[in-house]
Amino acid sequence: MRAAGLALVLTISALAAPLHAQGDDGASLTISFANGTTTFHVGEIIPVELSFRALAPDTYDISTRDYDRSGRLDIEQFHVNPPGRDPLQKYYSLGVFMGGGLGSAETLSSQPYVVHEDLNEWVALDKPGHYTLYVTSWRVSRRAATRNEPVELQSNTLEFDIVAADPAWQQQTLSAAVATLNMDSTTKDEKEEALRTLRYLDTPDSARELVHLIGTASGDGDWDEVAGLAGSPYQRLAVDELEKEMSAPNTALTGSYLYILTKLKFQLANKPLPPYPKDDAQAQQAWQKQRKNQDEKYAALQDALYDQAATLVASKFGPAKAETVKALLQQASSSPEDSGLLRSIPPELIASTFVSLSEDGQWDLLTSSWERLKIPTMVAPLEKIAEEPDIKYQGLRDLVFECLYDLDPDIARPIFLKEIQQPHLEDGTPAVKSTTLTRLPDETLPQFDQMLAARLAVKNSPTTDLDAQLTGRYATKAILPKVKEIYQSSVGTWDCEAEDGFVLYFLHTDPDYGVKRLAVAPSACMENSLPAVVKMKRWNEVEPGIIARMNGPDLWRAGQAAEALSRYGDAEAEKALWQRLKQFHVQWAGRADELAVYRPDAKKDVSEAMEFGAALVEAIGKAQGWLLTNDQIRALEDLAFGQERESVKQWQWSSPVELDVNFLGEGLMQATVHQYSEMDMASLLSKIEQYPAGTEFQLNVSGPQDKVAAATARIEDAAATYGVQIEEPTPSDH
Repeated sequence: MRAAGLALVLTISALAAPLHAQGDDGASLTISFANGTTTFHVGEIIPVELSFRALAPDTYDISTRDYDRSGRLDIEQFHVNPPGRDPLQKYYSLGVFMGGGLGSAETLSSQPYVVHEDLNEWVALDKPGHYTLYVTSWRVSRRAATRNEPVELQSNTLEFDIVAADPAWQQQTLSAAVATLNMDSTTKDEKEEALRTLRYLDTPDSARELVHLIGTASGDGDWDEVAGLAGSPYQRLAVDELEKEMSAPNTALTGSYLYILTKLKFQLANKPLPPYPKDDAQAQQAWQKQRKNQDEKYAALQDALYDQAATLVASKFGPAKAETVKALLQQASSSPEDSGLLRSIPPELIASTFVSLSEDGQWDLLTSSWERLKIPTMVAPLEKIAEEPDIKYQGLRDLVFECLYDLDPDIARPIFLKEIQQPHLEDGTPAVKSTTLTRLPDETLPQFDQMLAARLAVKNSPTTDLDAQLTGRYATKAILPKVKEIYQSSVGTWDCEAEDGFVLYFLHTDPDYGVKRLAVAPSACMENSLPAVVKMKRWNEVEPGIIARMNGPDLWRAGQAAEALSRYGDAEAEKALWQRLKQFHVQWAGRADELAVYRPDAKKDVSEAMEFGAALVEAIGKAQGWLLTNDQIRALEDLAFGQERESVKQWQWSSPVELDVNFLGEGLMQATVHQYSEMDMASLLSKIEQYPAGTEFQLNVSGPQDKVAAATARIEDAAATYGVQIEEPTPSDH
């Protein structure tokens, strides 16, 4: 069975407000209507401004988050009397949603921090009348010694009126929003406001317009269309319109289109589950059974709609066909065992669809569905894009080069050589990364020696970093004197990527000089030269220099050095890391409170110290070369500051130890052994070997069956050699 849609079978999010938030008189929240009016039509946007202030300086922080992956950021609650309708109550009650999102914090001061919201997001007011509104918010936190404490703020109360929306006003509002969306001169902000207007208008005609928009292959985000249909009081009409429009030749059956159709049909046919019974084990089992049954019904409904979409591909044309094929490819890629969707799409159509997509659409498809696109007919489209003189979408050219090389290295080779000779620039930097262009199997490419040396000699060249990496990978000893001269002319000023390329070249052509330079160069960022010197068995010659850098005054470089010692170091590195952490602890013991919690207005020395202290703790606790005992973990906890201590506590271990191995796209492996992370099988087996004899591991392996079987066999063989035990693995396919 194919995986369920965008939001049903995903990680549970915390859509409710934070627990244990407390009131506080030192901060305030004041609300007002953004446009000054207090009278609104039914279905009109009701914009509310939330103004936060602190009465005491440097006491409160405020979260600046303005979105959530679930669609709704429930960091505020809007209290309306008489109560209105939550338009998305059923949408969120049927399914489990992925929450979270990027955000930061700022120091709250006496100057207002203003947040703009639409009351309609949380409350639909379908009836005329007189209403009151106040808001509670958990956006502010009060600073404490070891952590910030959430503060519940309650606003003032506003009074306002809702009046009936006559048909003329509704039609005028609808027409103005549609006209705005159709104008070429419309700005992004104007378009977003027009979409919100349609979303909240809640008329049959606005629902039909949302159906039309979600079937238009615009390539833009479509949360307002999805939420508008999910919260519409005309859901039966919306389903009828969506089903009718499915067969229209110019309607794109995008992932969002098929998702909201599945969701609405499911909402109409199923009741939400009751609240989870927290204290009744028997009732919990029954609830879980109901949950599983709902998930299966949802997945079956979605499968049927995708199958229907697959039968309609041939009747689509232009962007609608391309977007429909894209949706089918992305859905198929989420369940590798089910290729039924793809069998209905001719390989030539997949290739032509890819070419017709926008650049961001091409990026989406390559990143989400490359394993499904690795077919011979994709060579020509990838070649065409790779040779385009101008690609606007950042990173696309590099991704296309990678995919083309994976698909056919022989065809990719001349394109790679041409790019080495004349790199494309993207915002002033090379568009194809050195990690991509250095994939060719050639030991050297002597035909580029003089060209690379000449480019390296150009001051402030936009390709210096790339050229240094290419020199380190492909250049011969023939240009050693010239490269040395260039390097020494600016020694100590090269950035890390260039330094890494130069040193790698020296390790190949003048090993003694290369080792000498690596001992004083920036450390963990030397991603190619450090493994090279380890492979040469000359790590002991560079380790003292890296230890010295870790003990130096530049904390950023010291942190880089600590990371390098953690990744490649031996017993001497472990000893040096512990010693440095103890010194750091003594140095900052009198200012421990300053390192306890990150503050957005922290002084430079404090923020640098927090980062360095965390780097030292991570370097000791997650090193490749040694395993911490629980006594050492307790000692590490005592030396850590603030929130870092809480992380270290979690590193205490006992048998059996969780051992998770996950095979990602393109054969990449990601493994975790408790707090340790490994990216290849050799490192993983080395870490397992460090555990005491008799330790049990609970193995969980996910990925393609052949990789699961091979990895399991290798781990079990190694375990037998090391005297540790592997519990029955629980493989799963993705």
